[in-house]
Amino acid sequence: MNTPNTATATDGSYVDWAAIFAGTVVAVAIGLLLTTFGAALGLSSITLDGTDDSSTFELILTALWLVLTLIASYLAGGYIAGRMRRRVKSATKDEVTTRDGINGLTVWGLGTIITAVLLSNAVSFAANTAGSVAAGAGQAAGAVVQTAGSAVGGVASGVANAAGAAIPDEAKADPTEYLSNQLLRPAQVDPNAADPAQVAQQAASIVANVYRTGEVSDADRTYLASAVAARTNMTQQEAQARVDQVVTDAQTARQQAADAVQAAKDEAQQLADEAKATAVEAARTARNAGILTAFVLAAAALIAGVAAFAGAVHGGRDRDAGRTFRGLHYHG
Repeated sequence: MNTPNTATATDGSYVDWAAIFAGTVVAVAIGLLLTTFGAALGLSSITLDGTDDSSTFELILTALWLVLTLIASYLAGGYIAGRMRRRVKSATKDEVTTRDGINGLTVWGLGTIITAVLLSNAVSFAANTAGSVAAGAGQAAGAVVQTAGSAVGGVASGVANAAGAAIPDEAKADPTEYLSNQLLRPAQVDPNAADPAQVAQQAASIVANVYRTGEVSDADRTYLASAVAARTNMTQQEAQARVDQVVTDAQTARQQAADAVQAAKDEAQQLADEAKATAVEAARTARNAGILTAFVLAAAALIAGVAAFAGAVHGGRDRDAGRTFRGLHYHG
């Protein structure tokens, strides 16, 4: 058995900062080494939000690796602090044990602070990445709604254009054209004196108004029937039947356009609601995952603190007994 040859001090601080710094350096180095090794094995992080394909076994293995990494690093760091701490000669055995353990616990606290500082950049990067992802998700949701809105306009425009292709542009752009034509047009079309271009413009104005409002007056029907009879060889009854068919077709096309617009709006609203529900569910899942992950990390950190305390006590006892690891003996 080796003879104890431990340096002692008659007085001084109960906290041996030199030993604590030495233990902290060892603890942080071992922790980084094991964390890097775990990352190489795919055990880089705990993902409890269900956003990846990790199995339950992989999640448990990752959590165990994290706990073992913290315990191993702070157990070694605490041992170094206790082994290297200068013992106060006047202290009792129980007091020495307490002081060694507290020095080991200080290693754990200082190491935790240093680790937090080292990880601050990584956390900031992760937060920025999460923000970018959230912004991207929001933009994607907005794009979905915007696309749906564009679809609404596209459907409405397409249906309206298909239905009103025969309407002159001036009749589409100026609804007052119809009102002014009502003031100036005759009640009946004189087939001998009427200007064909003017009759066509008057008829187009009436049809355009049907597309816009879905309604047609008896005066408009009478004028259209007389215009058809004047420009064709149809009888008055045949002309009236053609007018009725055109009005019905115009009203049907208008209703189809309105239905298409409403269907597109409903689809856009459904997409917006689904995007909102997805965002809310993602936020809820992320919140629950954050709480569970924080609980696991806190529990692992507390266990590591206990390990640091126990390691320092064991290191102090080896110091007092003059023991060392067999492989570390100097054979000079």
